[in-house]
Amino acid sequence: MKNFFKKIIEGSSIKPSVLCQKSFNDNFRDAINVEWINKEALYEAVFYRNNIEHIALFDSNGMLLEYRQNLPVEYLPEQIKTLVLEKGEIMNSVLKNKVNTVEYEIIYKDKSHQRFLILLSELGVQKEEIML
Repeated sequence: MKNFFKKIIEGSSIKPSVLCQKSFNDNFRDAINVEWINKEALYEAVFYRNNIEHIALFDSNGMLLEYRQNLPVEYLPEQIKTLVLEKGEIMNSVLKNKVNTVEYEIIYKDKSHQRFLILLSELGVQKEEIML
């Protein structure tokens, strides 16, 4: 329990490269509660902006490869929200931005309480749907 509180107060002990930190600061100026995770040759930053959790992935040269943000249902584009609500109740939604391509990853529950993951383009084109 002591280590848990220490981590909250002091933050993550992982230190990304200077280039990675600069890129993070340039892209996410108003981020708070940043925690860094080292994943092989990559750095992942988990943080909050505007009370929404984000995850950003950087290479060691500071290149932003991808970021995700948990997205409240009310922030989903109307076309996407309408399409998924026709299938069932939205349980969780994530906006994914990878190399300037936006996708929505949504978990929904149908009328029989079966959960599905659906991946949609920013225009609402279904790319994938799997039963969970």
